[in-house]
Amino acid sequence: MKTENQFEAANIRMEDQELTVLSFGAGQDSTYILYKIIRDPFYRARFVTGDFIVVMSDTGDEHDHTYEHVCFIAKLCSEYEIEFHFLTADQGYHPNTWQTLTSQMIRNSSIMSMMMPRSCTDNVKIKPFYNFLNVYIANKYYNQELPNSTRNKTWIKRFAADYGKINVILGIAAGEEKRVKESKTELKKRQLDLFVKVKRKNHIVWMMNCILKTYPMIAEGIDRKMAQDYILATPWPLPPPSNCKRCPFLSKQEILWMYRFIPAEFYEWVAMEQAKIDKCSGLVRNLGVKGEKLLPEILAEAIAEYGHWTNDQLHEYKMSHGHCVLSKF
Repeated sequence: MKTENQFEAANIRMEDQELTVLSFGAGQDSTYILYKIIRDPFYRARFVTGDFIVVMSDTGDEHDHTYEHVCFIAKLCSEYEIEFHFLTADQGYHPNTWQTLTSQMIRNSSIMSMMMPRSCTDNVKIKPFYNFLNVYIANKYYNQELPNSTRNKTWIKRFAADYGKINVILGIAAGEEKRVKESKTELKKRQLDLFVKVKRKNHIVWMMNCILKTYPMIAEGIDRKMAQDYILATPWPLPPPSNCKRCPFLSKQEILWMYRFIPAEFYEWVAMEQAKIDKCSGLVRNLGVKGEKLLPEILAEAIAEYGHWTNDQLHEYKMSHGHCVLSKF
């Protein structure tokens, strides 16, 4: 417990204290940004202010090649004296009901579906990221030891009030600008604010006041292909796009890839979907991953349409498709 004098000492304002955090997804966009920050001092000076850390939250359903890339990135960051934090469910930052993508589906007999709200990104990526950041700031800048289970934004708010907004770098490529636009609901609220004060959700208020979101790839006009070309010119690996194995937005080609190369995970996914269908059998609209057609039927269509593709063709296709492009940050 801090004494009053210690609390006052922690309250001293340091005008030049700044913090930049790269939200790392282990895909091609965030990898491009990290490589560029390491290799290009002018790029770093433009987009990084103050202390710099890299943070990634584990969904628990990443591909093996993604976890391999995370291991490489951890070593690379260590070599260049950059803090890298990989947040796994056992550390306590994830929501209690969303330890991993698949665990909550198994526990609740639910499924992530194209026809339902996309809540996975928020729960297994965004919430753990900011839960960690709050605890990290409390510990590093205010000498406060918090349990990782802390679920408020007190110290993020405190830091922003004392030193200014936290610079959070997001890997969104040029051509994906729709991901950073306001939703219709947010736009409507902002328009109404011209005439009457609207009660905003707490998460919108604290984020607007405390976080400065930075999109270097959009600022520089770098699309996915340009990022790939840059990475290939470095001595470091080009990772596949980052996406969960059981993402509802997988294409037919990717479902066929999953069936061929990780069939155990595919059939586990089929079982999860069927459990949801059985649980909700009394509903008028009982939808699966893709809607009314269930995964076995989608697989049959994929085999009929793309079964002639070679393994190399499927791997090449898989290398070019990620799905967090459907999420807003």
